[in-house]
Amino acid sequence: MTPLRSLLALAAVVHAAALQLPRQSSAACPAIQIFGARETLTPQGFGSAITVIQLIQAQFPGNATTVAEEIIYPAAGADPDDYAQSMAAGVAAVVRQTTAFSARCPDSIIVMHGYSQGAQIIDNAFCGGPDLPSITSSGRLVTAAVASHTAAIILMGNPRHVDGLPFNVGNATEPGFAARPAGFACAEFEDRIQAYCDARDPFCAKGDDADVHQGYGTQFGREALAFVVAALG
Repeated sequence: MTPLRSLLALAAVVHAAALQLPRQSSAACPAIQIFGARETLTPQGFGSAITVIQLIQAQFPGNATTVAEEIIYPAAGADPDDYAQSMAAGVAAVVRQTTAFSARCPDSIIVMHGYSQGAQIIDNAFCGGPDLPSITSSGRLVTAAVASHTAAIILMGNPRHVDGLPFNVGNATEPGFAARPAGFACAEFEDRIQAYCDARDPFCAKGDDADVHQGYGTQFGREALAFVVAALG
């Protein structure tokens, strides 16, 4: 099977899985919808993103107030081809799931939270590519309706990290393994993003301590929560 056909087949499987998820009726739309995307090689769910998600839910309790939805994508990474296909499927899933939700609940506020590869797919969906070979397009991929209703974007351990961006948090100065080019800007969303990366992280920087990569929820969770609360007014 050609790489393109493999990618299309993978996207079809992910799409079919998403269609099997229970959907809310328009009458049951939450005030706040959190989309969470997990890290590589983590079982389907929220992965390490769960820490910040639970903090937000505790701050705004009640199913009518805050609902969390996981991004349905492979989170694969056994080799570069697997990672690239997972990335393409993940970006497509972010666009598809946020679009479907926005159409169903046009008045709800959206919060995005991605961890590691999950941060990378959210970054690409909102700030665009290219991120070769997974996506070639540039510019925002999510719809205008999603963009206008997204209040905050929390990225932790993002492989797209590059030094000097206004939304960076942490002490990392080295680039991640899929870093943005020098001079990159995500002007539409830069005041709504907080991106956490420390120097010893081997994925968003060039560090040597994988525990740092897994520790952002504990280290920066309360700070991320404060950012979300402020963004929600």
